[in-house]
Amino acid sequence: MLLSFSKILFGSGYAAPLAIMSVIVGMMLLDTSLGKTSIFFGQSAPSWKIPLFVFITATLVVGQFLLLEFTRRKSKDIRTKGEMRLNLIHKNVLTVQIILTSILVFVTSEVVALMLYNMDLLIISTSLSYGLAITMMMLLAKRFFSWFRQSRHIIILIYGLSFMLLAANAAFTLILVDLVLPERPSVIVPHIGGTIMFLPGSLNASLNFAQTITLILGFILTWCATAMMLHNYSHRLGMLKYWIIISIPLLYFLSQFLSLFLNLFAPLVSLDPVYFSIFLTLVFTYAKPAGAILFGFTFWIIARRISSNTTVADYMVISSYGIVLLFISNQASLLPSGPFPPFGLNTTLFMGLSAYMVLVGIYSSAVSVSQDIQLRKLIRSYTSTEARLLDSIGYAQMERELEKKVLLLTIQTQKNMKDEYRIESSLTEDDVKQYLGEVIKEIKRDPE
Repeated sequence: MLLSFSKILFGSGYAAPLAIMSVIVGMMLLDTSLGKTSIFFGQSAPSWKIPLFVFITATLVVGQFLLLEFTRRKSKDIRTKGEMRLNLIHKNVLTVQIILTSILVFVTSEVVALMLYNMDLLIISTSLSYGLAITMMMLLAKRFFSWFRQSRHIIILIYGLSFMLLAANAAFTLILVDLVLPERPSVIVPHIGGTIMFLPGSLNASLNFAQTITLILGFILTWCATAMMLHNYSHRLGMLKYWIIISIPLLYFLSQFLSLFLNLFAPLVSLDPVYFSIFLTLVFTYAKPAGAILFGFTFWIIARRISSNTTVADYMVISSYGIVLLFISNQASLLPSGPFPPFGLNTTLFMGLSAYMVLVGIYSSAVSVSQDIQLRKLIRSYTSTEARLLDSIGYAQMERELEKKVLLLTIQTQKNMKDEYRIESSLTEDDVKQYLGEVIKEIKRDPE
């Protein structure tokens, strides 16, 4: 039934997927906000909390499988192409999401029926989700570095570094959470709220610092790549106006760390600790989502630019949704406070899925562009900077695949010459690569 419904939703156009994404993002922000502010109200279970948790869970469970189906449906033609085994990756992601959903349903049943939940289930589910996300982001970072070696395009390098840092951030977050959660009671029941403090110099404090630094650096690098890709709009808006608009999400994100370091809001909080603590928590909760929407918007623009090629446009939309969800879902640090019900858990379990969507979208775009001469011509005709990323990764993927095929063919030919004629080839692998590079330069000059 869900598959039939998804077929109707994703048959054509982006209105339905965008509406689904909007609902998912709204539910994730609500889930995160409740998780972060619950310590100020106590972890009791008033009548509205549990029904709201059940509603968020039901909505996000359906939403994640609709997104997974959307990704599967739009990428079905590319999953058997290229060197990356997307079919196998998709099956593994589907398996992980089914396990995570089963755990989530069990936790929700515990909350509703027994007014408790088991902390071990949170450890298992967080480890699965973040482990999947780390794997996907490392694969993507590796691919970006590979493309950079072929194209030497600075934006590709920046994206590669940003995904490597985001993978490191997810790893530090997972290690920290897996160390802290076992220290909590094994069964969480409604209780008086509290915060988690780390002793200076302790392992947990060091991990928390590493987590913060990698998040900041990953965010800044992604922002830099986004600013470079959208630079074309500085001519339309004016340089000053463009940099003011593009800098707002970055300053908003960084302000939460500067305010903590400089203790800027201490006088304000002292006037009314509960009210202003809740207010500031909510304000800074939306810092990452604001940046995430900007980062995703870049890929959405690329999709609009090449809307004549619906296949690659679909891949760019998948990337756009994945990047937005990736930054919003990184909320595992909420769980050690033991909110009741476990607000934040639903959002955290989107980490693996969102990273998978980014990987599929970007890699599939590169493979499609590398195999379509007319599409490469169309993309190269655009003067906008955001189109250059697609151009660069497409050509880099084409060169990578061509180099691999030629090297395999050369090795096989050399082997046949040696076996049949006892002749050793004078060509080395470096000679072949050099000649291949010259051929590719000719192809770039004249794609026909």
